Amino acid sequence: MSDVDVIVVGAGLAGLAATAFLARQGVRVLAVDRHPGTSVHPKARLVNVRSMELYRTLGIEPEVRAAGEANSGFENAETLAGEWATWIAPPADEVEAADLSPTVPYSCDQQRLEPILLRRARELGAEVRFRTTAVLTDITADQVTVGLRGEDGEERFVRARFLVAADGARSGIRARLGIALRGEEIKGESVSVVFRADLAPALRGREVNAIMCRDAGAFLFARGTKDDRSWQLGTYLRPGWAALEPGELDDRLVEVIRAATGLPHLRPVMEDTARWTTGAYVAGRFRAGPVFLVGDAIHVMPPYGGFGGNTGVQDAHNLAWKIAAVCRGDAAETLLDTYEPERRPIAELTVAQALLRSRKRPGQAPPPEQIDAVALALGFRYGHDYGHDGGAPVEDPARPSGRPGTRMPHVRLGDGRSTLDLLDPTRFSLVGRSTEPVVRDLAARLDELRELVAAVPVAAVPVAAVPVDPGVVDPAHRERWDAAYGTGALLVRPDGVVAARIRTRSEMREALLSCLGRRR
Repeated sequence: MSDVDVIVVGAGLAGLAATAFLARQGVRVLAVDRHPGTSVHPKARLVNVRSMELYRTLGIEPEVRAAGEANSGFENAETLAGEWATWIAPPADEVEAADLSPTVPYSCDQQRLEPILLRRARELGAEVRFRTTAVLTDITADQVTVGLRGEDGEERFVRARFLVAADGARSGIRARLGIALRGEEIKGESVSVVFRADLAPALRGREVNAIMCRDAGAFLFARGTKDDRSWQLGTYLRPGWAALEPGELDDRLVEVIRAATGLPHLRPVMEDTARWTTGAYVAGRFRAGPVFLVGDAIHVMPPYGGFGGNTGVQDAHNLAWKIAAVCRGDAAETLLDTYEPERRPIAELTVAQALLRSRKRPGQAPPPEQIDAVALALGFRYGHDYGHDGGAPVEDPARPSGRPGTRMPHVRLGDGRSTLDLLDPTRFSLVGRSTEPVVRDLAARLDELRELVAAVPVAAVPVAAVPVDPGVVDPAHRERWDAAYGTGALLVRPDGVVAARIRTRSEMREALLSCLGRRR
């Protein structure tokens, strides 16, 4: 029997993100996965602007960019070799985000992104084991025991204070806990194949990120980078295909690839084939005692919009700092009660938006109820009860309010940095004008902060003062600065979410204790 603070079951995209975020907070974390290694199938490709911000805080943004490429848009044509008549621009957030964030979205295939997260998690001190099956053997109010069986067949047991289940849409942990998915099935089964081939005769110097090939009833997606290009074909499983042996299925898929590319004599090299179904589901519960679910374990959605993987990464980010604060003794365990109320409205809205996009034909105008991708990525509002008051838990990120529960607004400074770059991702930050008394006071008297928040038994100062001279704000962002930051200062959580607007030291103390689930 060995002990850790957190065990993460599932080392896919959401699981590795959770592991890295937890390790960065100083948590003793072990991640296990039954597969031999990271994904060999591209799966998710779009990294939205919010996820890129989170990778930026992990210090891996340059690696993600090196492993991927910018999104060049979407085509709708008869074949890849034919005339491209309907070009669809990249999502709005890829154009607008340059003014709303210090980074922009990117295209990076999941099988390239996961090794980057894995390496970073290990650098931060996490242990990650593959070829290891995990079974939840015991759960109490304050700990879990997990049986681990590795390649050698020997069973070992690990005791952890918390468990994060990131074991996918068919989550064994979720089933063990008796938590059901609620939603609707999307009928039919799809098949996806990754292949390599020289498609230059069909491209004729043109570039495309994705194309709907009507003659084949299939999508083609560019994968990798220009220097290391592979392709992915996605189509529906034809009648009779379900009974085919793998080699026979590949023969049928070669025919579809030839029809999609318009190259009848093409000889593609097949690398990996996967069959899959989808739906629009959200779990009935996100938590059972010390067990928390993230990613596909709590929400399943159609791939349209590229929301699934990004939403899972953002689940993990919301949860990691809270678990760390409880493990360190900074916060009461009641802080963990905020995970589901904050993430459920976002999950429900995102699943609904993915379903809406799945029902829209390529090139068709968005319906009135479709929410812009930039608002979904950057305008989230924790604390908004989606589905009960007729509104959505988002605000316009171009006009950020600075209200509690929203992402700290990006404002560009004169030296090119963002206000987001000033945050410490492992502690609270008090951000405001350098002329604000509360900011000046905190910056000058950090050594007294332990006395200020004496009810919080911390080993280090939990709040960093971030005074900003209004004179260094980029003039183009001055109006946003004035509207969002206004008077006083913003107390910002370690996940970059506004906790409160502060005007005095006593207000900061009350807000900090409230946010950490502690009484006066």
